[in-house]
Amino acid sequence: MADPARLLAELRPLHNVASGVDSMTPIIAMSVLGCAAAIALFYTLGPWLTRRRALRRYALEKLAATRALPEPERLAAQAAILRHVAKTLKGVTRQRGDAWLARLDSMFSTRFFSDERGAIFGEALYRPPAGLDLDALDAALGRFFARIDR
Repeated sequence: MADPARLLAELRPLHNVASGVDSMTPIIAMSVLGCAAAIALFYTLGPWLTRRRALRRYALEKLAATRALPEPERLAAQAAILRHVAKTLKGVTRQRGDAWLARLDSMFSTRFFSDERGAIFGEALYRPPAGLDLDALDAALGRFFARIDR
């Protein structure tokens, strides 16, 4: 069997080299680079994520504010909110009628605007039917606006 004192004496130089400052330089450099990359990523993606959340919050707050308005003003305010959301998300502002409803359907991944009550935001907005259930329309818009931050 080998002499334990001699084996320890041979290992001592390895231990001293590993604890030296020169061996810590790559670790410190990688730590600094990692922190710099994390900060750069935060400043790059942070405004984008905040803007998406801000749009969602804006749409839901404006929708809640429309509940106190009379029916014609309420529909017009909701239509304005939809235009603002569409412009911010997709840059859409000039479409009208069925093209506008189809664009809203594709934007929110639904058929609500073309086939259901959401058709009121097309040409029917200018001649709304009597007895329109605005609370159900409100609830549907609220669900769509809540999904903006996907």
